[in-house]
Amino acid sequence: MPRSSFEQLLEGQRLPAQPSRALVRREFGYFLRRLAVAGLSLAILMVGGATAYSRFEGETWWKGFIRAFETVTTLGASGSPVSLGGQITEIVVISLGLGTLLYLLGTITELLVTGHLNGLLQARRMQKRIEDLHDHYLICGFGRVGHQIARRLAAAGVPFVVIDENPDVREDMEQMGLLHVDGRASDDDVLCEAGIMRARAVITCVDSDAENIFVTITARALRPDIEIVARAAEEPTERKLIRAGANDIVSPYKASGDAMARLALDVGGARDAGRPVDVDADGRPEGRIADLDPAS
Repeated sequence: MPRSSFEQLLEGQRLPAQPSRALVRREFGYFLRRLAVAGLSLAILMVGGATAYSRFEGETWWKGFIRAFETVTTLGASGSPVSLGGQITEIVVISLGLGTLLYLLGTITELLVTGHLNGLLQARRMQKRIEDLHDHYLICGFGRVGHQIARRLAAAGVPFVVIDENPDVREDMEQMGLLHVDGRASDDDVLCEAGIMRARAVITCVDSDAENIFVTITARALRPDIEIVARAAEEPTERKLIRAGANDIVSPYKASGDAMARLALDVGGARDAGRPVDVDADGRPEGRIADLDPAS
């Protein structure tokens, strides 16, 4: 099956499928907390063991630390302590230290085996690519309208970043190899992560008019000079978006209605501009698919 031009354009930019960066950071943070607790517990045990050994065995603190380390790691190179206090210390250090050390090693192994570290590195690579972008476009929302905008921008060969918090569309973005940020586009941190301070324009096409207004307000507050194109499903929203700071408003329902009327009236040869489908035996198209073109 031949590949579409959109797939060919993105072939050199594809990214491997990866989990949400928010999920990666959350779970990686959980592992870091486990590592911190285990490492701190082990450090406290080593310091306590070194202090006890130096007191009961009449050794220097550093010699006691070496003995504690060898006890935890079961090396036993320093030999067994001779005092009762030292022997009790050895039992405590072995009992608590070995378990803590195994927990620490198990956490590190789990982090590597489950792929969370790899996911974090992949997420970091994507973020690095976003940080390298300049004069790019932000597509806020990846519904049906967002899909079409992404295809048009990719066909134009311009860089863009998609922002969407819906986990159901993440797989589509990853399959298409798109740079994306998971989160609400009305969040300051999310827009900054997508590079709004270096972007050329913001296209907000979330399904909710209220959310589009919030995105517009947030984007305008962060970048007073940026171009904002907003989607409005209802007519009263159009003026609200203008007051919120949008430069251009597009109503998909009005645009599609105008296009259908032009096709029905064949205004300016609108039918001939459509893409022919279902060509009959004589080579004549049995139907056409028209694309909405604001310039027509």
